Amino acid sequence: MDDPKPLEWNHAKLLSIFTGLLVLIGIIYSIATILQWRSINQQARLMSQQLEIMKAEMGRTEVARAADLLLRFDERLSKEPYPKLAAAIDSRKHLLKENGGKFTDNDLEGYLNILEAMNDLYQKHLIPEDLFYSGYSYEIEKAYDNSEIQSYLKKLRKDDASLYLGFDKLAEDMKAYPSPTP
Repeated sequence: MDDPKPLEWNHAKLLSIFTGLLVLIGIIYSIATILQWRSINQQARLMSQQLEIMKAEMGRTEVARAADLLLRFDERLSKEPYPKLAAAIDSRKHLLKENGGKFTDNDLEGYLNILEAMNDLYQKHLIPEDLFYSGYSYEIEKAYDNSEIQSYLKKLRKDDASLYLGFDKLAEDMKAYPSPTP
C-alpha cells in the first residue's frame, strides 16, 4: 500500500488559505452589514410613519382642545347678564346703573374678567388666532371702544394700574389682526 503523500504546509499555501478565509469573512460581514442597513432603513420608515400619525393625533387633540375652550367661553358669555350687556355695548346704550343703564359694577367686571381670561388663551396660542379672531374680535373691540367701559377702567386703575391690562392687550391685538379679505 502506498502511503499517501503527506500534505506540505508551506508558507504559500498557508497564505492562500488565510487570504481565502479573510475574503470569506469579508463577504459574510458585507452581507450582514447590508441586511442590518435594510433593517435600520425599514425601522426608520416605520418610525417616520409613526411620527406622522402622532403629529396628526396632536393636531386633532389641539383642535379638540381649542373647540372645548371656545365652547366654555361661549357658555360663560351666554350666562345672564352677559348677552344683554354685550347687546347694550353693541347698541351703544348706557351700561351701568349709575349712568342710566341696567347693569351693576359686578356685572361689568364679570364680563371684563371673562375677556381678561381670554387674553391668556390668546397669548398662549391655545386657540388658533383665526378662530379666536372670527369668534370674539367684534365683541372684544366693541367693548374696548366703549367710552363708558374706558371711563370705568380709568376709575379702577387709579387704585391698581395693572387691572384689565390683558383685556387692553387683547383688544389691541384684535384691532391689529389682519382682517380676512372677501
